Amino acid sequence: MKQPTTILIVDDHPIFRRGVCAILDKMEGIKIVGEAENGESALAQLRLSRPDIVLLDLAMPGMDGLSVLKTVRAEFSDLIVVIITSYKDNVYLKNALKMGANGFLLKDDAGENLIDCIHRVLLGEIYLSPIFGKPEARLPPSGAPGAEHLFKLTRSECKVLKLVARYMTSKEIAEALNISHRTVQNHRCHISRKLGIKGIHQLASFAHQHQEQLTPLSAIPATTNSKDKK
Repeated sequence: MKQPTTILIVDDHPIFRRGVCAILDKMEGIKIVGEAENGESALAQLRLSRPDIVLLDLAMPGMDGLSVLKTVRAEFSDLIVVIITSYKDNVYLKNALKMGANGFLLKDDAGENLIDCIHRVLLGEIYLSPIFGKPEARLPPSGAPGAEHLFKLTRSECKVLKLVARYMTSKEIAEALNISHRTVQNHRCHISRKLGIKGIHQLASFAHQHQEQLTPLSAIPATTNSKDKK
């Protein structure tokens, strides 16, 4: 049986959190694993429950949403982060995308569009509230390297990157390759460092763009690279 998608809700307004819970209760395969009213509590719960998605407000007492996002991206590279905010300012949107947010949903749109947002980010897409236009026009340039840098990767890293190209989560990759979730996360960090890529969006975009080149590399016998370890 497929494991449910787990979600943490972070917002300092309990009434809004209850409303979000009511919407998510309508979705199959979704499990809410916690709620937090500030950034510090959010990080503590993230480290404890390791959810698949965090719905994150920007304006909170103490540690704000962008500060949480910055810490999240340093610790949980594959966590899906959807900003839910009242701020319609393009500056906040651009900063959130630059820092690795997977979605930017206005609270006014949550009632109508939250479910669609969750579906899209789980598919590896970037979701923006309709007022902001298409995500492609908002994403910062990736600055990703070319395919020639793929030869820096071990066979195991190429196998992981090939599955990243299919927009699979680290949990799904771990099950597909019969390795631990932590091993997948380590591979992703090593891949990003070797390729000079920052953020899960750039990594997924690069992997998808070069997935044809990854197929032969992931099939190279392990004996050709003594450093290749599972």
